[in-house]
Amino acid sequence: MPSSILTGAARLDRLRRTGRPLAFRETYVNSRSVLRSCADPQVASLLGIDLYDEIVVRSRTFVRDDKPTVLALNFIHMRALTSLPELLHEGPMEKFRHDLYAERTGKIITAGPEQSTARLASDNELAEFGIEVPSDVPVPVLVLRSVYSDDDGPLEVWEDILRPGMWHTSNA
Repeated sequence: MPSSILTGAARLDRLRRTGRPLAFRETYVNSRSVLRSCADPQVASLLGIDLYDEIVVRSRTFVRDDKPTVLALNFIHMRALTSLPELLHEGPMEKFRHDLYAERTGKIITAGPEQSTARLASDNELAEFGIEVPSDVPVPVLVLRSVYSDDDGPLEVWEDILRPGMWHTSNA
């Protein structure tokens, strides 16, 4: 297993530099895109919406050498659907969605600073990583979060949940 991994922000940088969305020997599984009520007060606050307002949630699990390494979540403001109705399709888009958004709206999406925190993994996250432990065993994960905005305010919150034991190398 690699000792360090790429986050969504680093993946975006690589995509822009090389045109490659995935690293060597990397793939992703369990791609989902759904409309959901936003029950997370932090995400609602970051998006500038009311708690339980509807958002688009896109998710996937990145895998390297047959081992899940990152659970990637994108919480997207509903106003993005006006220009990007394909957000609700689970598969990849013809271009990266921020580029399509800029082409269609004339608005550039910019990234805020990447923030990190540690917390205990949920049962769903442990299952996604394929980690089996007794329910009374705490398993810490690193969570990296970035907020992307356009001229009208916050548009998307990215979260990368790193598999226990993985490290993230910061560029800061």
